[in-house]
Amino acid sequence: MALAQEQPRVVAPADVVLYIQSDLKRTDFVNPLVCALQRVLVAPVSVQALDFPLGPELRATPTQFEVTKVADRFIQRTASEGSARSFKYLLVPFDLKVEAWNWRYAFSTSFGDEATSYHIGVVSTARIVAGNRWLPSPWDHEITATRAYKLILKSIVQTTGYRSKGECMLTTSLSLEELDRKSSEFCPDDRAALVTAGILKEKEDQNGPGCTTVRGRSLPTPLVTARRMLDDWLATLR
Repeated sequence: MALAQEQPRVVAPADVVLYIQSDLKRTDFVNPLVCALQRVLVAPVSVQALDFPLGPELRATPTQFEVTKVADRFIQRTASEGSARSFKYLLVPFDLKVEAWNWRYAFSTSFGDEATSYHIGVVSTARIVAGNRWLPSPWDHEITATRAYKLILKSIVQTTGYRSKGECMLTTSLSLEELDRKSSEFCPDDRAALVTAGILKEKEDQNGPGCTTVRGRSLPTPLVTARRMLDDWLATLR
């Protein structure tokens, strides 16, 4: 437990709000995502629709938005909502890029820490949504929800100011394969420290009536791989 003793002050969320950007039309994964987050987080989780157009001035490339510019606009837009301990996440369907990083794209990016008055993240569904309109499957929303769950929960923990070795759930994923492969669980020391900090529940809740969740927050690797390979093949036919 040495890691927990060395931690700086962390800011536990008072609430977590998922903002669905107005261009995000495929939202079947949102309910299971919220259920999964509610099962483990102490803070309540809610969803809001947000009329938030993204203009060409926010682009990093012709096909990607610069996530820092989007985040700045998002912080301004929601500044009057919630409190300094509200953790806000903007979900957009567009590809994101961080110009300061030599990466082709970003699944999500976090902004804020224990010392800031804002705690936000921007999450792109462009590369994590499973399936397509030509050949949908009943598990697509579960795969998407699992991916979004990993991204957002990792971001929440980082934005509280918690410091870790970046293992298990807190591993950084640079590809979809890495995101699917990484654990949906925290390492024991991290989990114990986050429970003590009031971020994670000591015991995960069972789902309430009518609340579906991702399948144990871990999907069989062959299933995810097969779905990804099928999507890639269909993309070549467009």
